[in-house]
Order: sequence, then structure tokens, then C-alpha cells
Amino acid sequence: MDNTDEQFYMLALSFVEELSPYHKIKILEEKGSVEAFFLDPKSTLQISKTVIAKLQNAINLAYKECELMANADIAASFARKNDFPFRLQNCPDFPLVMFHKGDFEPNRRFSVSIVGTRKADKSAENNVRRLLETLIPYKNEMVVVTGIAPGVDEMVLNHASKLGLYTVCVIPHGFGHRYDCTVDKRISLANCVVTEKRFYSGYADKLYEQRNRIIVGMTDAVVVAQAKNGNGAGLYIGKAIDYNRDTFAFVYPNQSDADEKCNLFVQDQATPLFSADEFLEKMVWPW
Repeated sequence: MDNTDEQFYMLALSFVEELSPYHKIKILEEKGSVEAFFLDPKSTLQISKTVIAKLQNAINLAYKECELMANADIAASFARKNDFPFRLQNCPDFPLVMFHKGDFEPNRRFSVSIVGTRKADKSAENNVRRLLETLIPYKNEMVVVTGIAPGVDEMVLNHASKLGLYTVCVIPHGFGHRYDCTVDKRISLANCVVTEKRFYSGYADKLYEQRNRIIVGMTDAVVVAQAKNGNGAGLYIGKAIDYNRDTFAFVYPNQSDADEKCNLFVQDQATPLFSADEFLEKMVWPW
């Protein structure tokens, strides 16, 4: 990329943190190209002087990011390009740039995200394994998306790897963020690792909420393998409803009182699954 490249300016705009994803998309739609915005930002509606003052810094960050990407063997996919995840681009707040490592094939015919608690038990693992087994006949056309946490995410990555299913792992940080060896081991199981964050991006407000929208947006359906006390699963379900994704949750009738409350909440918002075999029966896919 060079400084006359539309993709370079898209990269720079993605680093303007004062603008929300919605606003960046509006700029792209209004101006027709991001390069046109950088050449004449004052003519763009509702762009403050503060944001305009930050544009040169964003360009400088984009130059540095290009160097980091080249040195770390990181590729990028840009909005409006054929390799950009088409499901994600149909969301109202898609990122302009997706950074990735590995075999990047997000646009296979079918895609499902499997998520859930960090404190998953053996019942959850059995359901995860069985659910993934039901997808094996379609594995050449299937994308399985998940996160990097212990519990359900780890179970998905472990069993999908053993079964030969293609997996995408979405991380909440940039590729320059240092994880401990256990997290690195989980990440290494994925066929592809993706993030919208620049290389040295670390913890920030609403980090996982932003990451979760990527996990949901890249898929046709979201399956909560197990919900425990807390709102993590509810956030996934809420975003799936916002994006008009099919939503499912496994039923666990014998959990503790606190977990049962969360379990019932998730089931109320999603289609309940009493066994993994029910997923393909209930999923609205054009088999």
C-alpha cells in the first residue's frame, strides 16, 4: 500500500478512535471513498475539528502499521473487497479493516459461532463435541467461529482441530499483544486468527463487546454451548438478535440456582437445544 491507495486511507480511518464504526461507514457511504474524505474532511457532515486534527496522526499510525504487518506476516482484508467477510459487511457496524493470520476463508457457504462460559463442565464439552461431529459432512463448506477463552472456546478449538473442521479464532487485541503460553496454545489450534485491532492495541473499554460483534457478525447462527451466572452469553444472544442471526442455546435443567437463572434467560431469548442433533434440524440452512 502507498499513500494514494484507498486501502491505506481505510486503514488510517480505522485508527480514528473518536469515530464509531457506524460513523466510519457513513463517511464511506457519503464520500464514496475514504481517500476523498481525507483529502477534504471539512465538507463531510458532522465531523468535528477535533477529529480533523487527528487525521494526520491516523495517517502516521497507518504507515507504522504497514511496517508492523510486513514484519509480522499479517495480512488485511478491506471492506468492499471480495475477500472481506460478506456476512460481517451486512452488519450496520462492520469494521473497515480485518487483520488476519493463517488460512483466511470466511466466506464459505455455512458459518456458525459456538460460544459460552469460561467455567464449562463435561456436559458442555459433550455437547460441543457432538455438535461439531454433526457438521463433519459439510466441513469443506463450513466455518466455525469462536474466541480464545478457557472453557467453551477452548473446547471448540480442541475438538474442531481433531475433527478437521475449519476454525476462525477472533481475538480482542492486536497481534502485538502478549498472551501467556496457555492462550497462545489455544490460538495455535485455529486455522485462522482475526482481529479488527491495530498491532499494539491492548485493553480498552467495551473491548469484548466489540470483539463479540465480530464473532456474531461472521456467522449465520450463534450457539451458546453453556451459560453460567453472568451476562456474557446474554451479550452474544443480544447481538445475534440485533444482526438477525439464528440463535440457539443448550438446555441444562440441573444447574445451581444462580446458573439456572442465567440458563433460563438464554433459553428464553434463543431456540433451546436438548441435544446436538437438533441443531441441523432447527437451523434454517439451505442444505
